[in-house]
Amino acid sequence: MKAVIFNQIGDISIKDVSAPAIERPGDAIIRITASSICASDIHTKYKGNQEPGKIIGHEYCGIVIENEDHVLNLKKGDRVAGRPAFNCGQCYYCRHRQQSLCINGGIFGVLGNQGVQAEYARIPFADNALTKIPDNLQDEDVIFTGDILSTGLSGLLRTHVGLGDTVAVFGAGPVGLCAVACAPLFGASLVIAVDVLDYRLDIAKKFGAVTINASKEDAVTGIMELTEGIGVDAGIEAAGSETTIKACLKSTRRGGEVSILGIIDKPFLFDLRKRFFDIFNLSMGFGDQNHMEDLIKLIAGGRLSLRSLITHNYPLADALGAYDVFEKRLEGCIKVILKP
Repeated sequence: MKAVIFNQIGDISIKDVSAPAIERPGDAIIRITASSICASDIHTKYKGNQEPGKIIGHEYCGIVIENEDHVLNLKKGDRVAGRPAFNCGQCYYCRHRQQSLCINGGIFGVLGNQGVQAEYARIPFADNALTKIPDNLQDEDVIFTGDILSTGLSGLLRTHVGLGDTVAVFGAGPVGLCAVACAPLFGASLVIAVDVLDYRLDIAKKFGAVTINASKEDAVTGIMELTEGIGVDAGIEAAGSETTIKACLKSTRRGGEVSILGIIDKPFLFDLRKRFFDIFNLSMGFGDQNHMEDLIKLIAGGRLSLRSLITHNYPLADALGAYDVFEKRLEGCIKVILKP
């Protein structure tokens, strides 16, 4: 089968590799019907957090073609959307609904785990990793529910956004746009999207956000003006840069809450004393993947749609060209779908 392979830092390729097979109880084999390129895949390409010769990618949909007897909730022929990580469901962390910390699990496409940018994939602990797709929805409707949509939603959950609250989202890339799209579901009265690319901000506007282009005006000043000098109730950082993290912290009110979702590339200094007496809450980390089924229900009910994030479609055989478009943000690229 064809697959996107990590060769060495900065080098990926399309290669013919052996198709996967059942290895353990609880495994399923799926035929990939769609996968997507994530910003995390770019980190994998350049940071080397995958073993040479292994497949990358973790956003996907597929059809179950084989399952082990211990897989109880899936049968051959089921259309499924997948989580980016797999988990055992039994360890301490899984029992505490912190599956991303599972001691027996892992993330597809990194740290030696085979990924899903391929024609077929083995899914460990398949009952926990895969969710059935309703008949009235297509792959394009639900492919983001496992990763970027769950991550964007997590920012709102962790900052406890409620009716009438104000929200600022720093970084209108895929994760940030997912947070913007979900904020109205929580009753937010004002959603502010901050980025430096107008085409991203145009999509945020379609989701109902007020936008600030940080390359043209100071984002903190603009947010203070929009909130009568108070700052927002919830700040969500989805870019992972020192500049946006500091601006997000400065833009959130006393007693407010901030969630950092962006992957931070390098350490930086921030004087916590500036917020210590503000009864200020800060959280960070992976998205909560426990809400896939609820998100799919919202999509099926017409309450949420992320199809506008899909700007490019490529066959898997042309994945290198797709990576180039995504990585360099060419042609107004937000998300790329790969189809075998």
